Amino acid sequence: MFKIKSPQKYPRSRIRSVAVYALGLLVLLMAGSLLFVGCEQPNDPVPQAETEESPKTAKPNQDEDGNGDRAEPDQPDTPDEPDTPVQPNTSEEPEEPHVSEEPATPAQPNTSEEPDIPVPPPEEPPALAELTGAAAVKAYLAGLPENTHDTPYRIAVKGIDLSKKTEKGDTLRTLYEAFSRYVSLDLRGCTGEKLLNVTTDIVPSKAYLVSLTLPDSVTLVEVNAFSGCTALSSVNMPKVHKIIHGAFSNLPRLTAVYMPEIQSIETSKNTSGGVFYKCTALTSVAMPKLVSLGDYAFYGCTELQSITLGSTPPALEGTNIFKNVKLLSAIYVPAAAVESYKKTSEANWTSDLKEKVQALL
Repeated sequence: MFKIKSPQKYPRSRIRSVAVYALGLLVLLMAGSLLFVGCEQPNDPVPQAETEESPKTAKPNQDEDGNGDRAEPDQPDTPDEPDTPVQPNTSEEPEEPHVSEEPATPAQPNTSEEPDIPVPPPEEPPALAELTGAAAVKAYLAGLPENTHDTPYRIAVKGIDLSKKTEKGDTLRTLYEAFSRYVSLDLRGCTGEKLLNVTTDIVPSKAYLVSLTLPDSVTLVEVNAFSGCTALSSVNMPKVHKIIHGAFSNLPRLTAVYMPEIQSIETSKNTSGGVFYKCTALTSVAMPKLVSLGDYAFYGCTELQSITLGSTPPALEGTNIFKNVKLLSAIYVPAAAVESYKKTSEANWTSDLKEKVQALL
């Protein structure tokens, strides 16, 4: 009889170690799989973004079972291309004009109005100052800031005899010497029958005279009386009857002369310096009571355009009265006197002058 051997028995300790080893191997495999899955997850967002669009592109590339690629589905992808215009919507560049808000730039001109704040309003010139004597004029002007011929100080002076020549007391000369600023001078408070000639060679400050009003007592303006008054722009001579040659010669700023009572404008035979010789800014003159007009009276008055005369044609004492006066276009006279001017036989009333005669409206 054969003896059947009993199965060999292994120690329990060996069996336990084998089980532990198998369990450890299983745990190791599971950890490795988890690690592999975890490493691929950071790339998941990209596939996910693509999967949103992939259903449109991936399915046509697979067969009905989802296996393999087909060449035909490549054409159906083209209908899905309209999705590409989505890019302009994602960029949303049209909103840039709202961001730049360039229309805000016109607001700058409003801010540029700053000059209204720092620039003070122009100071008004002092009111008319009424002064007595040359000393008062000198003290008054010395206390004022320097000015220009366009902004003269207005002063009214009294207490001076304009015809007085003596060096004692106030005279026209001492008045001129008191000037240290440009002035608009009113002499209606003064006396004297004539305005003397005080040359600028002797009294240079005479050049500060910008405008002048003479008193009613003055009836004569002497030779070269205003010669050298380069700033003089207007003269009011309400009662002057006679002006001698050269009184206003070479005054580049003289624009207005008021002499409603003037009767004689004389010119010496020994000079060509007429009363208004080369007053290049003078545009018009009114002499309604003029009786005689000396030669060279308006010689070189390049801007003179018109003169106004009375009802009787004055005597023209020379042929050069209006020489180099090319702009003279009108000689205004009363309407009733137009024919008498056109038919006058007075010397030097040329046909050219007669054609310029017009009725004063």
